[in-house]
Amino acid sequence: MYVKELSKPVKISVLEVLLKRLVDHHPKQSEIERDLTLLVAGYKGEKAVSYYLNFLPKKDYYIFHSLRLPNNGHYFQMDYLLLTTRFALILECKNFFGTLFFDQSFHQLIRTVNDKEEGFHDPLSQVKWHQHQLQNLFHTWRCPLPIEYFVVIGNPSTIVKTNPQNRHALTKVVHGHRLLNNIQEIERKFQKEVYDVKKIRKLSKLLVKQHTPETFDPIQKYGLTYEDILTGVKCPECGQVGMIYNHGSWKCQQCQIKKKDAHAESLKDYALLISPTITNQEFRRFFHVTCPDVANYLLKKLQLSHSGGTKNRVYYLNEGEFWKNQN
Repeated sequence: MYVKELSKPVKISVLEVLLKRLVDHHPKQSEIERDLTLLVAGYKGEKAVSYYLNFLPKKDYYIFHSLRLPNNGHYFQMDYLLLTTRFALILECKNFFGTLFFDQSFHQLIRTVNDKEEGFHDPLSQVKWHQHQLQNLFHTWRCPLPIEYFVVIGNPSTIVKTNPQNRHALTKVVHGHRLLNNIQEIERKFQKEVYDVKKIRKLSKLLVKQHTPETFDPIQKYGLTYEDILTGVKCPECGQVGMIYNHGSWKCQQCQIKKKDAHAESLKDYALLISPTITNQEFRRFFHVTCPDVANYLLKKLQLSHSGGTKNRVYYLNEGEFWKNQN
């Protein structure tokens, strides 16, 4: 069963919003588009692997997607972690297309597409490092579960190659459609129960408690300034940014549509790009509202969680029903 379910990475949502609100012809646009393409491809690979994981017996497997855990002042993030009463299994998912060559000599992954070679970090080294860090955590928690791992290639058309002597790649790299067969081999290897179900559930709760979502500041990441972002309310009809608030409604200058609560969805953009909190002054600056009373009315109407008095009130944009309704 899924303890931590498959979910769209926040980074993808952030970059999607950033590209829509980035000023035209910005020099960082191509870099952001490239990063988004890689993230989306990775997520598609993880979704492809989830299809096969759904065939595992729910009562025997505790599945965690994108678990990010602390270890010695640092963090490591696993695409998938599977727990059973007999072993733990880490899956590193890759969704490359073309031909992949796992180079044992230099510990790198070489992809060839249209006769062009491109080098990447070795996913085998990466997942082995994750195994080492998880072993450290399990040792700290006095958890004796053995830990195995695979690199899973999500795209069935991808050709995988390596040297005949590279036993590491030959045994640890697997296409998604063969994953269940490889898991069966792990099951045959570890037949003795190490933990009972009660202890596995306890360990699952501890892992979820230790999970620390990654913070991502796109402004800092790409060296942007506030002026690089198109501020204002985005029209829900045509997507134009810069609706004008007048006489109780937002009006789009492009398609002329009027809507009373058009700012609600754009507040999500603000939360992803700028900050998960907002004040009256910050609201006025971002959404081009001049009157503090109007800003106060619009914020109050959304029934946001808040703290502080009237003059220094801070509204929380990632909590409660507001955030659920905007997802």
